[in-house]
Amino acid sequence: MVHGTILAAVQMRYRLEDYRSAEAFRERILGLTQAIRRRVPKGNLLIVFPEDVGLGLIFTQDYERVQSSKTMVEAGLRLMERYQISPMSSEAGFAGATRTLLRTLSPFVERVYHEAFSEAARTAEAWLVAGSAPIAQGECIHNTCYTYTPRGKRALVQRKINLVPLEQETGLNLCPAPRELPTVSTPAGKLGVLICLDGFYHELIEQHAKRGVRVLAMPSYNPLPWTKEEAQGWESGLLAGVQKHPNLIGVNPMGVGGFFDVNAEGQSSIVAARTQTPDHSGYLARAQSKDQEEILYYPAP
Repeated sequence: MVHGTILAAVQMRYRLEDYRSAEAFRERILGLTQAIRRRVPKGNLLIVFPEDVGLGLIFTQDYERVQSSKTMVEAGLRLMERYQISPMSSEAGFAGATRTLLRTLSPFVERVYHEAFSEAARTAEAWLVAGSAPIAQGECIHNTCYTYTPRGKRALVQRKINLVPLEQETGLNLCPAPRELPTVSTPAGKLGVLICLDGFYHELIEQHAKRGVRVLAMPSYNPLPWTKEEAQGWESGLLAGVQKHPNLIGVNPMGVGGFFDVNAEGQSSIVAARTQTPDHSGYLARAQSKDQEEILYYPAP
């Protein structure tokens, strides 16, 4: 165990129907965390959800309007029509309209995301890294991760620093965040968060290690086929990044499935320096599948 704490990485499968209402989302999150707590009935528990777990909440208030869409762009256009946001009238075109739409939806997204994960942490009596959601900060929308204490209190906010194409101007038009790396003390030791692509920047891992981080959570969502080449490339991220730091454990849950034409695959993992793993692979736990829901534990309960 990590100072007597069991780590759990949730390879959650995203389905549009789980976002049909705020209550459906709440039940989905509570169902997963309560299943983990049943598996680990006693003791300290730290659960990490994947990136973009809150993204589907942008569709929740208008589920019936968007559910038959074929693509994310079509769903976005239907929402723009609903909220009278015209890409033609925006100075920044479609990108500007997209950001206006996300800012309009952000209060609802943030409230439902926060309430569901705060309750989940409280009822499971677990530390909980809540993946991420698109949340407004001023004029910007950031890919934002909240971390909760077992009392349901928000204890850490991490925003994504390095954005992938889906998040850039031709996609969701999010803002890259400043290089801020907050940490929080947990029973497992000091915890830090790097959202997906940020975990491939080893200088950020180095900064966390220098600050005494013991557990580094890397919520991820990979909207690409999980080919042999993709899997090999992924090993240059958190797995490679922790090799210089024998006291660091990385927890990398990956979302699978998705919305409309966006579909993700990947194998979640819990990693450490190869010298710290029994088979010298660097993997303390690894998902069996690339597209099915799984929950990884370290150590195995």
